[in-house]
Amino acid sequence: MAVKTDKGLVLIVGCSHPGMKNIMDTASQFGRIYAIVGGLHGFDDYELFKKLDAICPTHCTQHIAEIKALYPEKVIEGGVGKIIEL
Repeated sequence: MAVKTDKGLVLIVGCSHPGMKNIMDTASQFGRIYAIVGGLHGFDDYELFKKLDAICPTHCTQHIAEIKALYPEKVIEGGVGKIIEL
């Protein structure tokens, strides 16, 4: 799901089984992607996140530590009941 905000699109994803590249390519047709929130499953093409302002990897994301190491200033901790202001 893509939510249009003043800062750009915020993608809310499930387990991202279609692949983050496919999801991001499709969503980018509707505007600049500002942030991604949700499960990234086995995603490891970290270069795709270079232009994002915020990343909130949750539940099924297998490489959270790697994403945090590469983009510490962009990662937002997620979780059940967490309120995320973007």
